[in-house]
Amino acid sequence: MLDAAIDCLAKMPYSEISMEVIAQQAGVSRGGMQYHFPTRLDLFGATVEHLHRERLEIFRNDLTSIAPDTDAIDHIIDSHWRHLNEREFRAYQELILAARSEPRLAELLAASYAVFISRWHDIAQELMGWQAQDPETARSGNIAHYLLEGMAYGQIGGQISDREINEILDYAKQIMRSQMGK
Repeated sequence: MLDAAIDCLAKMPYSEISMEVIAQQAGVSRGGMQYHFPTRLDLFGATVEHLHRERLEIFRNDLTSIAPDTDAIDHIIDSHWRHLNEREFRAYQELILAARSEPRLAELLAASYAVFISRWHDIAQELMGWQAQDPETARSGNIAHYLLEGMAYGQIGGQISDREINEILDYAKQIMRSQMGK
């Protein structure tokens, strides 16, 4: 059911996604859906948690798959950009946009995101020595992270070209290298 919700969010506007639409996508009855998720907000709350777990696992896999002869910063930025163009992030983007007009969804997303970012930093520290508590390191990480996420929104709207994307990816890599002394 959670994967069906992600599929729906990645393909259609939040306003058009009902419990019935997700139940059909999941191949379950509406009653079966409501047994597990009594409200739409319950379903989307569980979906956000599921998305964050998946994204953290993807991040962990990306960091553990860096080959010895590969530039770690290139790998991390390029992998992150690739994932920001996949189904999971598209679904998350739709939830973020919907939260503008749904305060309870916005609260749910904010709380979940705080946990997500904390775990993201823990994984980065464990696997690559990232020191998120250092203000300069945190700032450079935030610049790169939000720069890429902003580009993902701009790409959906057709507001940014491939050339501009590549220039900004290179800039994000420069920011990370300058902070990490590489």
